Formats: sequence, structure tokens, C-alpha cells
Amino acid sequence: MNATSPKEAPKSATTILLVDDDPFMLRLMDLILREAGYEIIQARGGEEALAKIRERSSVDLVISDVVMPGMDGELLRETVKRLWPACKFIVCSGYPDKCWDLANSDAHIATLPKPFTASALKQCVREVLAS
Repeated sequence: MNATSPKEAPKSATTILLVDDDPFMLRLMDLILREAGYEIIQARGGEEALAKIRERSSVDLVISDVVMPGMDGELLRETVKRLWPACKFIVCSGYPDKCWDLANSDAHIATLPKPFTASALKQCVREVLAS
């Protein structure tokens, strides 16, 4: 599908912050979501992600890996939710147990297990943004 398809394109300029210590995953998610019409910002870790949000004053959605050096995805999510409660959040991980535990926690965290397909990523983003 192209970026002008009503099923794919966001209704307005939606800004998504991608956070992953793996440059390949960042590049891949960036390509998929940019093609779907989203504005993308990238960060290689939790501390950098917080700095990027502060620069912009907010973002609409953060998609973060769970396991990263320094500030991990769980701590990043807690911090973002405390400072910017309206910001939506998706955590992704190559560790199925992590995703299962987070998805079934009291916080009802949106999760995306790795590896994922382009369509699964876009679907998860649409669902979280619509919630």
C-alpha cells in the first residue's frame, strides 16, 4: 500500500519515537512507518529518548525495545508515562517472556514480540493510536 491509502495514512502528522539499541531495527521500523505516513524520530537508548521528547515537548507514540543498556524499555515507559501521561507506548522484545509479562501486567502495556512483520507493526501502531 502507498502512503496515501486511507487505511494506512494517519489522520494528522503523528510523531513516533523509535527507541532501540540495534541500528538495523531502528532503520527497519523507520522505513516501514515513514512509508505509512508517520513522522519518525529515532533514539538509541532510554536517556536519548527522553532528551528527544523534551526537545519536542512531546511525541504521540513511543515504540521501545525492552532490553537495552542503561535505561531499559520498562523504566523508559514508566518515566514517559509519569512525565507525559498522554503519550502512547508500545514495547517490543525478542524475549517472549518479557512481552508476555508486560502484556499481562496491571499496566496493560501494548507489546510487540520480535521478530514482527511490517503489517504487524503497522497494525499495532494503528490500534494503540486509536485507543
